[in-house]
Amino acid sequence: MAADAVASEPGVSQEMSNQEQGRMQRVSISVVITTYNRAALLADALQSVAASRIEDGGAVEVIVVDNNSTDDTPGTVAKVQSDGFPFALRYVLESNQGLSYARNRGADESTGTYIAFMDDDQLLDEDYLSCLVPAFRSTGAVCVGGRILYYNIGELPRWLSPFLQRIGQCDYGENVKILGPADEKLLGGNMSYVRRELIDIGKFDVSLGRKSGTLLAGEEFELQARLHAAGKRVAYHPSLVQYHYFSPARKTKRYWRRHHFDHGRTLYRTRLLEVGQDAGQKVFGAPPWLWRSLITRDLPRAVWSFTSLDAAEIFDKQLDVWTNLGRIREAREQSAMRKRQ
Repeated sequence: MAADAVASEPGVSQEMSNQEQGRMQRVSISVVITTYNRAALLADALQSVAASRIEDGGAVEVIVVDNNSTDDTPGTVAKVQSDGFPFALRYVLESNQGLSYARNRGADESTGTYIAFMDDDQLLDEDYLSCLVPAFRSTGAVCVGGRILYYNIGELPRWLSPFLQRIGQCDYGENVKILGPADEKLLGGNMSYVRRELIDIGKFDVSLGRKSGTLLAGEEFELQARLHAAGKRVAYHPSLVQYHYFSPARKTKRYWRRHHFDHGRTLYRTRLLEVGQDAGQKVFGAPPWLWRSLITRDLPRAVWSFTSLDAAEIFDKQLDVWTNLGRIREAREQSAMRKRQ
């Protein structure tokens, strides 16, 4: 009745009444979209949420967390809202730079029982929201995720191997899976949590995850490891589908060199979180084992790969070198940081 009264008052727009209805109901799902300088893609992401089918009267709120964008992200959100967005929609600015900061801010701002994270370059399948709560209930998990599939991949260069084509995607098959510590990991662009459990476990580690100018990652894997250690259940559910924009940059070798270099940095940061600092002597600021793996394994393999006529194999072996260089770079930076303390 109250919602009808709001809608019938002169001068009150229908989109405002929709948002008021969302606030007056108990929010079931908080969709958190973190964004940085992707206003056009963000508009598409929001439209995919607007087109979602939601059943059982579940109330939905959508929170856009802007991580210091310099484009017209605020204006994009305002326009989507003024055009008649069907759910409560909020814009939040997070000034601490980094994906983990932005996701944590979204969790803090959320009011739903469940938090569904999506990236600004992804689209929700129209049945995603209607499948989400049943996925939690049927698996008993505190964290669920599903498929991420590219929607605009197009023609690819010969050197872009099937392995690289799969990075950024997630498809573990047609069956529901309860994931153990040694199993596949859910990807951060399609992960949802019981809000209370996410807050209690400490949210995302801000030393990991993307920051402006880097492709650092690993925050979602580290969080899943903490959930497993706490005896919590993590599940893959194939009904939860999001579609990922395949950036033209991914068709360049420069992107993948940068990706693997920052992946190496992520691997070393994750190692520090798991086992602590590498004790003992350093060689040019990095542990000897890193130099050995570079000199005796990765560089020889990269050189030997040129005997192959397979462009994808040659490039993959080169990327192993870039990954190890990223590890060494991070080890040197961590060593220098400790000396300054």
